Amino acid sequence: MSEPSTRAKPIGRLALLFLGAMIVVPMVLLVECGHADGQITVTGGPHGDFVIEPDDCHSLLPYGSHGAALHGARDDTGAAYVVADPATRGREIQIEVPGSCDEDGSCTLLFVGEDACTTFDVQVENTLTTVNDVRLVKGHATLECTLEGGTEVSGRLDFDGC
Repeated sequence: MSEPSTRAKPIGRLALLFLGAMIVVPMVLLVECGHADGQITVTGGPHGDFVIEPDDCHSLLPYGSHGAALHGARDDTGAAYVVADPATRGREIQIEVPGSCDEDGSCTLLFVGEDACTTFDVQVENTLTTVNDVRLVKGHATLECTLEGGTEVSGRLDFDGC
C-alpha cells in the first residue's frame, strides 16, 4: 500500500492562482469607477481666488439628489456638486471653498444657480451601470457666472461613472 501524498499538485496551485486572480482583478477595477476632468475658476468676492480641478467623482443619489460630487485627491482641495434634479431643487452647482471644512464636516459652499449666469449648461444623466444599488451618472457643467459680491465663476467640468 502506498502512503497518501501531503504535497499539493502543481495543477491545484495553478487553479488557486487563477481563481484568486478572477476574484481580485474585478475588485481592483471597481475601486475607482468614476472620473472627472476640467476646472472651475472662482475669482473675486469674500473667499478669494481659487480653482477646483476634480479627478474623481461619486453619485449624489445616496444623499437624495440626482447629481455628482466631483473632488480632488485630498480633502482640502475643494469640490463641485453638480445637481440636475427637476423633482426637487432643479439645476445648480455648489462649489466647496478649498480648505473651508471644519472638524464636524461643515464646509463653506457657493451656490451657483442659472439666474446668475450668462452660460449655464448643466447635464446629468444615468448610465447603464449600478454599483451597490446606486445608479452611476455622467454629465457635464459649463459655467460663466457672476454671483452677489462680485464673485466670478467660470469653467467646464466633465464626469462619467460617478
